[in-house]
Amino acid sequence: MNWDAVGALAELVGATGVIASLIFVGLQVRQNTRSVRAATYDSLVRSNGQWLDSIIQDAHLASGFEHVVESWDTVDEADRPRLMYLMTQLFRHWENAFFQHRQGTLESTLWETWEGIILSYFHQPGVQQWWKLRRHAYSEEFRDFLEASTPPASSIRTTRQLSHSDGG
Repeated sequence: MNWDAVGALAELVGATGVIASLIFVGLQVRQNTRSVRAATYDSLVRSNGQWLDSIIQDAHLASGFEHVVESWDTVDEADRPRLMYLMTQLFRHWENAFFQHRQGTLESTLWETWEGIILSYFHQPGVQQWWKLRRHAYSEEFRDFLEASTPPASSIRTTRQLSHSDGG
């Protein structure tokens, strides 16, 4: 065997190794992307669950939230600071979901559900009143997204709204 043949064989083995390494790295990146997306969604669901737990465990807070949704003006003056923080936390959570979608870590099919819920609440009269007081606390991109949106065809209704429409 001459040195030219040995050199050619070494180049072939080297090129095969590079190709195999690139395939392996590509598979690892794909798996990592899936893991990041799964972790992002899990984090959003957990954060949402924690927020919901706060109102599930406190009937007064839950009632106050429904007042905020219907009309900020009907919120008792003594409850306003607590409800301001509750709404700020909720919208910060939603801003995170919006950001994750923009970054590509929250898939579009999952974002569509979040978006519908966000816009359903955002377009409620009381939330609009609250938003005017707190809009400056959020990123310009998130503000633009919300303020340029139109109300969804079907909207979230509070339990108070549901009981009034059912006659009871």
